[in-house]
Amino acid sequence: MTRSLLIRRTLVYVFMFCAVLFTISPFLLVISTSLKTMNEINMDGPLALPQMFHWDNYARIWEVGNFVTYYKNSVIVTVVVVVFVIMLSLLGAYPFAYMKFKGKGIFFLLVLWGLTVPLDLIIIPLFNNLKSMGFLNTIWSLILPQIALNIPFSIFLLRGFMKDIPFALLESARIDGSTEGKNLFYIIMPMLYAPMVSLIVFTAIGTWNNFMLPTILIQNDQLRTLPVGLNYFQTKFTMDYPMVATAAIVSALPAALAYIAFQRKIISGVMVGALKE
Repeated sequence: MTRSLLIRRTLVYVFMFCAVLFTISPFLLVISTSLKTMNEINMDGPLALPQMFHWDNYARIWEVGNFVTYYKNSVIVTVVVVVFVIMLSLLGAYPFAYMKFKGKGIFFLLVLWGLTVPLDLIIIPLFNNLKSMGFLNTIWSLILPQIALNIPFSIFLLRGFMKDIPFALLESARIDGSTEGKNLFYIIMPMLYAPMVSLIVFTAIGTWNNFMLPTILIQNDQLRTLPVGLNYFQTKFTMDYPMVATAAIVSALPAALAYIAFQRKIISGVMVGALKE
């Protein structure tokens, strides 16, 4: 190895180390703050390490912050949304990938058009529609819109993967007497493991972290999800930085762990599915 190559490689490693340190520093600061008391922050400053780890902060937020209810609501909404999005997307993507019918191209363009509609544009008519149907300030006001908002991307993603499965495989099954439903559930679904995992995690994280819909559509504290509950908790404990940091960690931990565990499938699923024709 030449000296110039060694210098370049060293500079690259130094740059990468600095980039990683710069990226994780805010997270380390939040974790450090969650293990302190306000007296330690006032005396030693916010950047000092904890004198001792105050794990009781993590027990206290469950007592004063109603986080059990927020967690329960977030889990219910996320599970129901994911189940219906996967089920409806499979049923929607299969015809677009393998069946021929009039207006197929137009219907698919309508599905893609759903990807271009931002939530900010439809939030007012959505609010009025839910109010007129009696769903406002109920758990269904969080579930139904998020199912609809996730369907276009999910159909687009699954259709891309389905198009990569040989059509002759389905033709052989049809000759043997298989129905379209059996083709979908017994042939196509087992071959879609990677994109299905990717879609499940992607939808779950997006639903778990959704802040705008619960803020606008829910006023009952017993129906609030975790992001909105965290916002109200932060307002209540504005000057108690350890409590706010602890609540932020508890709220973000499930989504962060899910992303870390499945990040490769999320990225590969989105990229490959987007490039299929």
